[in-house]
Amino acid sequence: MSQSAMITSTTPVISILPYKSSAAALLLSALLGPIGLLYASFWSGVIMIPIGFVVVSSKLIFPILFLWIICCVLSVRKVNVYNAKLLQQFLQKRD
Repeated sequence: MSQSAMITSTTPVISILPYKSSAAALLLSALLGPIGLLYASFWSGVIMIPIGFVVVSSKLIFPILFLWIICCVLSVRKVNVYNAKLLQQFLQKRD
């Protein structure tokens, strides 16, 4: 029997999902609007895409800019909430 087979680990292995990037979420939502929001939160993106179609079809610049700003803020917020939940789960499993 080899020595590597005899060594056993007593520390538990904790796997967590990788964090999402706030910068990537902001960049995607700034470039793609509601479609970029899908990176941060699937359901927020699904809700904002039809709203985006309606707003963009109005061809008014201020509502379109307002929609884009809302998408940017919402995407960063959703990524921060997601990362906080991952951190909380990690800390609970560790204890």
